[in-house]
Amino acid sequence: MMLFKKIIDFYIDSSIHVALAAYAFIRITILLLNISYEESVAYFGFYGTITAYNCIKYFRFFIQNETQKTIKMKLIFVVSLISFFASIFYFLQLEISSKLLSFLAFGVVLVYGFSFFGKLKSARNWIGFKVFLVVLSWTIITFLLPIVNAKLEFTQELFLYGLQRFVLIYALMCVFEIVDLQFDAISLQTIPQRIGVKQTKLVGFAFLTVFLILEFFVTNQFTRIDVFFVGLIAVFIYFSNRNRSKYYSNFWVESIPIFWGIALLLFVSNLIFPFPSGS
Repeated sequence: MMLFKKIIDFYIDSSIHVALAAYAFIRITILLLNISYEESVAYFGFYGTITAYNCIKYFRFFIQNETQKTIKMKLIFVVSLISFFASIFYFLQLEISSKLLSFLAFGVVLVYGFSFFGKLKSARNWIGFKVFLVVLSWTIITFLLPIVNAKLEFTQELFLYGLQRFVLIYALMCVFEIVDLQFDAISLQTIPQRIGVKQTKLVGFAFLTVFLILEFFVTNQFTRIDVFFVGLIAVFIYFSNRNRSKYYSNFWVESIPIFWGIALLLFVSNLIFPFPSGS
């Protein structure tokens, strides 16, 4: 059990799990919009997520003296280095417009994770700004990047789908904000720090409601898969609190888009059972 726990901890702490969530969201975008699958987009999102998250979390550890690093940190450094070169490889295969969009996402990550201009703190320390930057960067990579790379015309329907993705990720972030109360400095002024846990849950429920309204507005129906996973997110929001372990948010909640993507893949390929048209 101890070995299994160490493997799971490394899997989470090295950002492989959250990268799979990003990859899954990209595949969801591709499936929902019937875009041709582009390996460069999906794998750039995957490896780029590992690189970005580990750089933000472990940059200080990476530049430490080698003798101060644990075996785990050395392995995470190796994973990060491989992911960095892999993300560069797939970045070079993107369309020009996609590369420019990737630079925008990279800029958001830099602003979020690092301090500039002397005393100016990173944006995650700006009051109330942390969650917005996370949601924005995820929306850019998991929704905008696939449609820009596919050169789709940006219509009102695509805008509504993008808004859907934005509010969905915001709802997911409410869980992280509540669980992270035990770690976040009061100076961050996160959503639950400012309005309380109960109100933060209401915000999450409101965003999920907006997601379903947009779903009906765009498609004139509610798909079973979407309703199921929106309901699952609502359950996680309801039971979230500041005493939950890191596995609650960093494993189980981040698993939701992974299982959502798998469910859509199975639905599209009819591997489980054929759904009636419009389900």
